[in-house]
Amino acid sequence: MRRLLPALCLALLVFGAGQSRAHAGAVPVDPAQQQAVIDQIRAQLGSNLADAMAAQTQLQQSLQANAAQQQDVQGKIAAAEQRIADLNAQIAEAQRREAILAQRIDTERAQLRQLARAMYVAPTSVLVILGEAKSLGDLLTRASDLNSAGTHAADLKTSLAHDLVDLQDERKKEQAARDEQVTLRDQLDSELAQLRVLQAQQQKSMADLQAKIEQTRWELALLNSQSAQLAQQVADMLQQQQDAIIAAAMQTVWAQVQLWAQSNNVGQIPASAGHSVQFRFIWPEATAQISQGFGPTSLGFEPPYGAYPHFHTGIDMVAPFATPVVAADDGVVALVGATSSGYGHYVVIAHSGGLDTLYGHLSAALVAVGQTVSQGQTIGLEGSTGNSTGPHLHFELRINQRPVDPAPYLPPGAPSGFKG
Repeated sequence: MRRLLPALCLALLVFGAGQSRAHAGAVPVDPAQQQAVIDQIRAQLGSNLADAMAAQTQLQQSLQANAAQQQDVQGKIAAAEQRIADLNAQIAEAQRREAILAQRIDTERAQLRQLARAMYVAPTSVLVILGEAKSLGDLLTRASDLNSAGTHAADLKTSLAHDLVDLQDERKKEQAARDEQVTLRDQLDSELAQLRVLQAQQQKSMADLQAKIEQTRWELALLNSQSAQLAQQVADMLQQQQDAIIAAAMQTVWAQVQLWAQSNNVGQIPASAGHSVQFRFIWPEATAQISQGFGPTSLGFEPPYGAYPHFHTGIDMVAPFATPVVAADDGVVALVGATSSGYGHYVVIAHSGGLDTLYGHLSAALVAVGQTVSQGQTIGLEGSTGNSTGPHLHFELRINQRPVDPAPYLPPGAPSGFKG
């Protein structure tokens, strides 16, 4: 942006010289008319400056929210890493216990084999043991001891085998829990990387806006020494550049919605009681009048979008100040924000199927991030905050981050309380 200043200086010199030659001998311009044009341009530049500073404030808030979100994600990553370390230790301990138990099983199995071999190779040894009995009671005791020894060894082997299976099952569960934590950590790492990319983009937009603010102030200081025509050209050029920067700043709202969606899977939301059976959405205001529709527009205060210099990304509805604004569909509140420009006070709701709705220029938001809302539930009150000339609601629908006309999803005709 700073590279533009020398070019503007050169343009002033060249244009001023051209103006002097073109008007040599011509009738002088009426000073009052010239001053009126200069005053009009000064007002335009002042408005540009105010818009840029408002967008800068919004970006600063977004950067602060980004930093807080990064800190939260880093805390979750640290917790996942600690959980992985704990599970690694538990798995290692389970493997150690399995090895010890397997060794005991092998030992008991070897002893049973030795006993069976001894009885097979030298069956008389058993008879000798029994024959050495001094009485019938002693004989029964010796026979019982031999039987108990064999039974005990077999039972012990079976018990140890069961214990080994239990240990192996426990280790498998711990391994599955560890794998889950590794997957979570990797997802969090990806989310943190995206937050940092967004942060870099926001910081660049902030630097661009600061350069634009300084440049606009410089133009205001030089305004009285410029010709009206040249000043208007400069003002128009600055306006176009500033519109692009502010539009990029507004897009950070949707970038944050996208990041929220990556960390919060809305999934399939069951229809609430009383949900419309004919239409996906209902009108967020029942008695409003549509003041501006969706799509390209000639209104200069609308930001550029795509190939269009001015594009309205939603539907504007006019109703009395503080009229209740309701959720158009069941969903989860993804974002609640307040800025001095753009959407003003706004609420974004995430719906099933990758759909998001935004309700802008509210006087107050009545819901919180993460809250589940039902179709028809009041989420805010109409206002005139942000880039607004009077009380109205900006209702916006985006599908996979792309703005679309909400009309086909709404009951036909003018805004109403009809559900169907």
